Amino acid sequence: MEASVTFKAVGKAIGNKTLLADLSFGVEKGSTFVLIGENGSGKSLILKLLVGLIEKDTGSVYIHGQDINTRSLETRSLCGYMPQIVNLDDDLNIFDNISIYGQLHGLSNDEANKNTLHWIELLGFTQFLNHPIKDLPYGIKRKILFARALVHDPPVLLLDEPTTGMDPHSRSAVWNILDKLHHSKTIIF
Repeated sequence: MEASVTFKAVGKAIGNKTLLADLSFGVEKGSTFVLIGENGSGKSLILKLLVGLIEKDTGSVYIHGQDINTRSLETRSLCGYMPQIVNLDDDLNIFDNISIYGQLHGLSNDEANKNTLHWIELLGFTQFLNHPIKDLPYGIKRKILFARALVHDPPVLLLDEPTTGMDPHSRSAVWNILDKLHHSKTIIF
C-alpha cells in the first residue's frame, strides 16, 4: 500500500531539550494511526509538524508523497486539522468559523456552505448557531473544530484529542463518523 504520511529521521529540539529524535514511520492511505504517549511526549508536536505550525530541525516529512517544506500549500490543503486548544474566531459566528475554513482550502462559497451545514446538522449543534462563540460550552467548541477539520473533505485527518471535553453522546457521534471515514481517509490522532 502507498504511504499517506511519512516521517524520515525527523528531529526537533527546543533549546537543549530534544523533543523528537530520529523519528521514522509511515502511515498507509486509508488507515488509522493512533499516537500514544504520556503528556509532553510529542504527540501534539507531530500533528503540528504535519500542518506546518512547527518546523522540524532534521529529517523529511511527506504527505501523499509531497515534501511538506517544498510543497507546503499543497500538503496543508490535504489535511484537516483539529487542534487540542480551541482556536475559533470569536468575531465570527459558528457557520462562518467553519465555512471560511473550507473556502481557505479551495472550496467555492456554495460548496463550503453546503458542507458546513452538513457537518453542523450531523454533529447536532444547530441550536447554537446564533450564540456568540465565546459563550458556547467547551464541548460545542470542540465539535465546531471537528466540523472545521472535515469541511473541505481532506484525505488526511489530524485530530489532537478529538473527543476531549465532549459529552458522551457527542463522543459517540464523533467516533461513529470516524468509523465511517476510516477506509477513505488517513486518520492520525
